[in-house]
Amino acid sequence: MNISIRRARDDDVDFLLDLVLHGDVEPFLGAVSAKDRDAVAAEVGRSSAEAHDFGRFVIEVNGVRAGAMGFELANRRSRIAHLERLAVHPSFRGRRVADEAARVFQLHLARDLGYHRLQLEIYGFNERAIAHAERSGFVREGVRRRAYWRHGEWADGVLFGLVSEELDLSANVGLLHDYVQAHNEAVRVGRWDRFGEWFAEDAELAFAGLPVEPFRGRPAIEEAYRTQPPDDEVITFEVREADDAVLADYGWGREPSVVAGALLLQSSDGRTISRLVVSGS
Repeated sequence: MNISIRRARDDDVDFLLDLVLHGDVEPFLGAVSAKDRDAVAAEVGRSSAEAHDFGRFVIEVNGVRAGAMGFELANRRSRIAHLERLAVHPSFRGRRVADEAARVFQLHLARDLGYHRLQLEIYGFNERAIAHAERSGFVREGVRRRAYWRHGEWADGVLFGLVSEELDLSANVGLLHDYVQAHNEAVRVGRWDRFGEWFAEDAELAFAGLPVEPFRGRPAIEEAYRTQPPDDEVITFEVREADDAVLADYGWGREPSVVAGALLLQSSDGRTISRLVVSGS
């Protein structure tokens, strides 16, 4: 059985609507979930337009639509995503479809999009979803007591979280996303002092396709960032690994749905960058 996920498309809207309105699904979703065609279509459109910050995904089993899941940015600076809307059609239940899809989803959010923390909240009466979260690696972190009015009575909200260190990610993937976080923080506050510490003493920073000589050595790299600072935040879309390198498709915050190029990051120790090559698309 092959279980996969993909971003929802316009031709998935009717499936998604039927799923959220199903009598065995709707009672367990949030009361404010999108439950009409226009609202579902709007979320699918937003998922394409804001791919790093918002997502609506379809779960497929052997290429057949079987369920859905989603996320939304909760905190940009601290790289937190809120997971929501997990639903598997009743005809596919009992096969651990949700568990496998959740693991694939976790890796996508942490490895490709760079989220450090994934969190979700489940109604206290939804025992099936609570058991699923625990099987999928989430840690129960607390309870919002009698927090939500649902089905004519107050319901608890059970809080779960998972951090990227609890997933099977390489040190170089972690270094990439920590570097991007530091880069974005420097853009926000306008300070690049000591930014060279992200690089090894003999590191190289190069820009493929531009008439710019590579910057070699930590002092030269730090001076380059200080005197020619980037003016926009970086987001990542997909990350691939090979030996001591990671290759990430990246974009800019001002155009969150556009892949601007690729970042090639190499490191020999997983703690400092030995070579960073930035290329345009």
